[in-house]
Amino acid sequence: MTMTAFRKTAVWLALLNSIVLPLLAHVSIDSIFRDGMVLQRDAAIHLWGGASADEKILTLQFGIIQKKITARSGKWEISLPALPAGGPYTVSITGKTTATVKDILIGDVWICAGQSNMRFRVQQSTDVAMALLQAQNPMLRLSDWEGTLNPVNQRYPLPFLQQLLPVNFYKHKEWVAADSISVGSFSAVGYYFGRDLQKTLHIPIGLIGNAIGGVPIEAYLPKESLAADSMLHPLAGDHWIDNPLYPTWTAERVMQNLVSWKETGSIMPMPAHPYQPGFLFEAAIKPLQHLAFKGVIWYQGESNATYTADSAAMPAAMNKQKLSLLIKSWRDFFKDSTLPFVIIQLPSIQRDWELYREVQQQVSEEMKHVSLVITTDLGHATDVHPRNKKAVGERAARTTLHDVYHLPVPKSPALVSYQTEGNYFLLRFSDADNGLSTSDGLAVKRIFICGEDRVFYPAKVQFLKTGLKVSSEKVVSPVAVRYAFEDNPYDANLVNTAGMPVAPFRTDHW
Repeated sequence: MTMTAFRKTAVWLALLNSIVLPLLAHVSIDSIFRDGMVLQRDAAIHLWGGASADEKILTLQFGIIQKKITARSGKWEISLPALPAGGPYTVSITGKTTATVKDILIGDVWICAGQSNMRFRVQQSTDVAMALLQAQNPMLRLSDWEGTLNPVNQRYPLPFLQQLLPVNFYKHKEWVAADSISVGSFSAVGYYFGRDLQKTLHIPIGLIGNAIGGVPIEAYLPKESLAADSMLHPLAGDHWIDNPLYPTWTAERVMQNLVSWKETGSIMPMPAHPYQPGFLFEAAIKPLQHLAFKGVIWYQGESNATYTADSAAMPAAMNKQKLSLLIKSWRDFFKDSTLPFVIIQLPSIQRDWELYREVQQQVSEEMKHVSLVITTDLGHATDVHPRNKKAVGERAARTTLHDVYHLPVPKSPALVSYQTEGNYFLLRFSDADNGLSTSDGLAVKRIFICGEDRVFYPAKVQFLKTGLKVSSEKVVSPVAVRYAFEDNPYDANLVNTAGMPVAPFRTDHW
C-alpha cells in the first residue's frame, strides 16, 4: 500500500469511527449525576439515562447492588432502595459500553436559591481569610450553577440572545468538595449554612447553588402555576414585562440586556431571558425533578419588595401570593408536601421593605414546614449587599437545626400573643424560655406604642420571664405596639439569651 493510499484509508477509517463509535457508546447516565455529588439519604434513589436503540438489557451496579434493567426506546431508569448517610459509592451502567459516576456520598442535599444576596460569594464577604483557611471538608460538597447571562447593566449580542434557553442557561454543574478554592466562589450564605449543618450532624451535606442576581420570584415560578392562579395569571402570558404585577426595575434590566434585539425594531420574537416568568424554574428546578432533597434555603425578595429602588412597596397581598405559590408549586413538583423551606428575611436598609419582611413572616407562620431567619440587625443603610454573610448562614443553620432536625438549638424569638391590661401591653414570645434582653445591655430600641390616635411613641419596656411589659406615659389606653417595623431598624437590639434577634412585629394591621 502506497503512503498516499494509506493516508486515504486512515482518513476513511477515522471518518467511519466518528460515525460508528458514538452509536456504540450510547450507554449514558443523565448529566445531572456527576462525580463527587451527594444524594439524599433515607429516600429512594432514582437513576436514569440513555442507551443505543439496539440495547435492551443493561446492568447497573451501585456499590454492592447489581440490577438488570430493560431499556425502552433508548432510555432507562430505575429506583433503588433508600440508603443511610455514608459512601463513597460508584454507580455504573453497562451495555456494549460502560458509563460511570464515582465518589457519590449519601447525606442531606439542600437547594440554595434566590437572587444576589444568595449568590454573594464567600470571597466577597467578611471573614474570608479565616473561612478559606478552615474550608477543607470532604464531607461538604458544592455544586455551583453559574448562569451564562449576568443581568445587571449589560447588553448582549443578538445571536447570543437568540440561542439562550433554559436548557443551556447554566454552566459548571460539577460537584466539588469544600476546600480553599471551591469555597471562595460559592454562595457565602450557603457555605456557612452547610458547614454548620455538617459540623453538627456529622453526615455528608450537599449544596446546589443556582441563585441569579436581581431575579424576581416570578422567574422561579412554573408557568403552569402562574397561569392557573386567579391573581397572577397575566404573568404567564406574552406581555409579562409591562404588566403591573411585574417589578418595574427588573423589566428595565431585561431591556438593558435586550438592546440589540430592540434595535432591530422588535420585528422578531422577544428572546428568552432569565428574569422571564418560569425561566429559572425550567432551568434550575426542572432538571432536579426526580431527585430527592432535604430542603430549600431561599434568600430573595429585594427585587419584589418595591417597584423600583426608590419607590413605595409593591402590594403585600400580591407578594404573599407569589411567595406562597412558589413553596406550594415546588412541593407539588417534587411530590413532597412537607419539603422544608428556610426563608432568609430581608435585612434593614433605607428602602420600603418592612411590608415584604412581614409577608415573609406571615408565610412562615401560616404554612407548615417553613422557617424564617431574622437578619434585621445585619443590613446596611445604603448597601443592598451587606457583607456579613457568615452570621446569616450561621443563623440559617441554627434555625434549620431547630425546626427541621428538631435539635435543642436556639433560634430567633417571635411574638406569639399579646393583650392589654390597663395602660400597658403584655407580649409573649416563642423561644424565650429564659427571658429576653438586649444585645448591647442598653434599653430596648425601635419599640413603639400608640393609643386610639395612632400616634406612636417610644415605649418603656419591662422584662418578664417569657416576654415584655410595654407602656408609655404618653399613652393612657394603648391599642398597638410595633418593634423594628420600619425600613432601616439597624439598631434593633432585642434578643434571647442565646443572642438570637427577636423578629420584627406589629400588633396592628393599619
